[in-house]
Amino acid sequence: MIKKFIKKVLNSFGWTLIKINRTRQAGYAYDKPNLKNIECILNSRGILHLGGHRGKEAEIYNWFNKKVVWIEAIPEIFEELKINVNNYHNQRAVKALLGEKNIKNVDFNISNKDQSCSSIFNLSEDVKKGLLWEKHKVEMIKKIKLDMQTLDTICEKEQINLRNYDHWIIDLQGAELHTLKGAKKSLKFCNSLSVEISKKGFYERGSTSWNELKKFLYNNNFNLILEPQEDHCDVLFIRKN
Repeated sequence: MIKKFIKKVLNSFGWTLIKINRTRQAGYAYDKPNLKNIECILNSRGILHLGGHRGKEAEIYNWFNKKVVWIEAIPEIFEELKINVNNYHNQRAVKALLGEKNIKNVDFNISNKDQSCSSIFNLSEDVKKGLLWEKHKVEMIKKIKLDMQTLDTICEKEQINLRNYDHWIIDLQGAELHTLKGAKKSLKFCNSLSVEISKKGFYERGSTSWNELKKFLYNNNFNLILEPQEDHCDVLFIRKN
């Protein structure tokens, strides 16, 4: 409570309180994107980043001079995301839990590891037993209630013109396919998308499977650029001409 009060006071004067991270975390902002990803970003009108976390890629997008809409579900993380992206005039953050339908009071699992593996899905038994992600020691530490909304609903409520955001980045911890199914109107404006996929069962039954996601995107006129070699990684899809 004291920390929240101090942050609120500092924010009112245009300052922010941040935790200094002594160890650089792995992720998109610190990896070298392949040339095709760079080309998609350069050729895009703007970026829609679903599962924004704290927005560590914001500086990269700014360097490319791109408009960005970030969507993040976790209230605590969202407040930091909003502060981070407010440094850039053409970026904005929206707080929302994305899914296939509009549903009130959905259970949302909060993970350790800076809440980066949080999801509407619990971890699979293989992860809990240490058979997958054994080095990372991921676990869910609590549940919160959030209202789920489709991307179509969010874009209408927030007046997001998706013609201006035609490259999508999706990192939703097992809810990728569910979110795309809730974006029937929105998806037609997407020309390319980079999506985090899992070829093994890191989350419980019902979460996105790689084969189902690939089939869905094929059926919606997207081509896979390169077949993934790792069990958990990002892949790129581009709309067919």
